[in-house]
Amino acid sequence: MRRTTLLLAILLYSKALFAQDVATVVEDSLYSPGVRSQMKFMAILPKNYYHTHERYTTIYLLHGFSGNHTDWIKYSGLVKYAAEYDFIIITPDGKNSWYTNSLDKKKNYEDYIINDLIPHVEKKYRTLGTRHGRVVAGLSMGGYGALKFALKYPARFIFAGSFSGALYVPVGSRPDNKDISETLKATFGQEKSEQWTKNDPFDLLDSVKTVSALPYLYISTGKDDALARIVENNRKLVEKLQSRGVLYEYHETSGGHTWMYWDKELRNFLRRVSMFDPLNP
Repeated sequence: MRRTTLLLAILLYSKALFAQDVATVVEDSLYSPGVRSQMKFMAILPKNYYHTHERYTTIYLLHGFSGNHTDWIKYSGLVKYAAEYDFIIITPDGKNSWYTNSLDKKKNYEDYIINDLIPHVEKKYRTLGTRHGRVVAGLSMGGYGALKFALKYPARFIFAGSFSGALYVPVGSRPDNKDISETLKATFGQEKSEQWTKNDPFDLLDSVKTVSALPYLYISTGKDDALARIVENNRKLVEKLQSRGVLYEYHETSGGHTWMYWDKELRNFLRRVSMFDPLNP
C-alpha cells in the first residue's frame, strides 16, 4: 500500500513538473470595429504565466496567404519553442487581407491589428504594454504585413521579422492564382495608385525621416524559393535599408517557400529576440 502511494505521488509530481515546461495555448476572440466582425486569435502564454505576476514581451506572429490564426500552431513547432522563452505570442487571423485597410473601407485589417487587437491583448493579458515589449513578425503575406507595420508604426514596435516576405506583388502578377489576383486588386488597386504607395514598403521606407527610430529588422528568405520575385525583392529592400542606414540583419539560406523553412526561421527568430539588446543590437 505504501509503495503504491509513493509511486502515485511520484507520478503526480512528475506530471506537475512536466506541465510547468509546456506553454499554455488559448483560443480567444474579440469584436473588431475595423473589420466589423468577431475575430479569433491564438494566445500562447509562457509556461509560468499562471504562477507569477510578471509582465511579458508580446510577439504578434502573422500567417501567410490562405492561412488563418491556427497555422503557426499546426504547421510549426511554435508551442514547443515557446516553452523555452518568456514571451506571450499572439497569432491573429488576417484572412487574405494583406493586413491592409481595403479600398472600400469595409474591411480594415490594418486597423484591426493596430487599433483593435493590440489594445485588447494588452488589456486582457499581462503584457509589458510598451514599444520595448512589442514585436511583430510573419511569413510571406505576413512578412509583408510585419515590415509594413514596422515602417508605418515605428513607435509601436522594437523588433520586426519577415520570413519570405511578399514585399512587392503587382496586381496581375499571379494569373495562375485567381484568389491572390482578386485580393491584390481589391486591397491595393492599381500599381502606384495612392492606395498602393501608402502600403508599399519601398515607398514607406523612402518617407521615413528618422531611421534611428525604426524597429530592428530581421529579414530572411530561402534562396531556393520557387517564387523568384520573393528573393529578388527582399534583396532590393535590403539594399535600400543599407543605403538608409537602417539597423537590420539579412539571412538568405537554403530553403523554399515552405513550412520546413519557416519553422527553422521561427526558431532562429525567437532565439534572436530573446538575446536582443536595444542598446547593443
